[in-house]
Amino acid sequence: MTAKELFLEEHKDNPRELYLYARDVVIGRWPEAEPTIMADLSCAYLYSRDVIRDRWPEAEPTIMTDPYYAYRYAYDIIKGRWPEAETTIMKNSYWWTLYKDLFKL
Repeated sequence: MTAKELFLEEHKDNPRELYLYARDVVIGRWPEAEPTIMADLSCAYLYSRDVIRDRWPEAEPTIMTDPYYAYRYAYDIIKGRWPEAETTIMKNSYWWTLYKDLFKL
């Protein structure tokens, strides 16, 4: 068993540890850990931002459940409007105001 496989087995229920391992040790995508990572919205956002450095369509349904992370994903990852998440972002007046001002809505 490789170190990566062993780490995955020992931390299979800990999305944060798996995200950090992917970011700091694997230094790239780790498909075997992605189902656990994407189950946690903050880890899904961070993995997309720091590891994939691009959109992660499989995790977007999780990320768009929270106004803050939906805003950050639109701002940091998409770098543009995210129409599918706008109803979620609207639920928080602070993040919605920033989003509207940023994207000139």
